[in-house]
Amino acid sequence: MLTDWPTGTDLALALAAFLLLWYIVGMQIKRRRAMALVRQVRESIQPFGGSATIRWIGRSAFRIEAEKLSPPLARLSISVLLEPWETFILWAVGRLGGRRDWLMAGVTLDAPVRLRFEVYHPQRRGAFQVSREIRDRGWRQEPVTGWPPLLCAAPDADGRAAAREVLNVLGKVDIWRVALSPEVPQLTLSLPIPPSEKRVPLPVFATLPQLAQAVLARRR
Repeated sequence: MLTDWPTGTDLALALAAFLLLWYIVGMQIKRRRAMALVRQVRESIQPFGGSATIRWIGRSAFRIEAEKLSPPLARLSISVLLEPWETFILWAVGRLGGRRDWLMAGVTLDAPVRLRFEVYHPQRRGAFQVSREIRDRGWRQEPVTGWPPLLCAAPDADGRAAAREVLNVLGKVDIWRVALSPEVPQLTLSLPIPPSEKRVPLPVFATLPQLAQAVLARRR
């Protein structure tokens, strides 16, 4: 007896059912992940004092603003962009490209700084814009010894030395970008948050006071 092969309609219905099921399950995963990250970030910054507000940006991102923090910090602006769990194709393409939940932090210090530098991963989110800004400024770019494949750019040797000191403080934190400038927020960080990262405080926040002290020490 001949086996009936599935028709185009059968395949289309199966695909639609799969995508619908993926959407439902993905939304549940995303919602739980979002709430877990809000708690994780909020508890990570509590030791800095001050007051914090949380604002949701659609269903895929949130922002936490913290002010009146303990020195040497003054203000934190933290944005988290979640993986598109509810859309299979976007999620799969992102995973193949190394994308994860993405945290960006802008750190305003309680004193001015004079140095500038950019350290970034050339194959991660935001790399194209950073690379273009470096070219526009005419900075020399070079690999960072000991932190492949990160690239570092700065207007002078002092900036490059400050970048290396900041990376030493960050240690094993998986960073996509860290930048320093005299404009607020002076310190900018960008990094992934893998699902396996359950620690509180998140390692990047545990380093912030030491990062701030290292940067401010170089303004003298």
